[in-house]
Amino acid sequence: MGLFDGLKKDIMVKISDDPEWKGYRFEEYVLNLFNEKYFQLVEKTHSFQDNKQRYVESSMNCDFIFRYKLARQEFAVEAKYRSHLIKNNMLSWTNLQQLKRYQDFANKKGIPFYIIIGLGGDDDAPEKMFCIPLNEAKYPDLYPSVFKNFERNPTSEFFWRNGVLK
Repeated sequence: MGLFDGLKKDIMVKISDDPEWKGYRFEEYVLNLFNEKYFQLVEKTHSFQDNKQRYVESSMNCDFIFRYKLARQEFAVEAKYRSHLIKNNMLSWTNLQQLKRYQDFANKKGIPFYIIIGLGGDDDAPEKMFCIPLNEAKYPDLYPSVFKNFERNPTSEFFWRNGVLK
């Protein structure tokens, strides 16, 4: 990658409104909320830039797998940023095909799987955040009665308590 390519990437990371860059910025935001003292990053999905050169099949999996160091427990995380709710104040976070893939992945790995959703504000500074266990996110569109139960402070670091991500 030449100097120009590197500068172009830096600019795109910071200002682009393309969904891929918004997703990338939100993933980085989420990653930074996992303190390295407590959480080991075990796996991270490949970027869309890597996949443009040669598609990596594991990119269909979750965004991250972490290990909580103190208990040596692993869990999966999928990070999604949404700028707004859809009609009836529902939160549209995925499609049926992706949902099935995530469920299959969680079952195959036998580890907890969490959907971390940033809502409103900016992708690198969301107004609201939800940390929803996959088994509670049973549909691509969630009613407020579901997602509001998992709201958390979007600027607080994540913690692991009794086998549950908060």
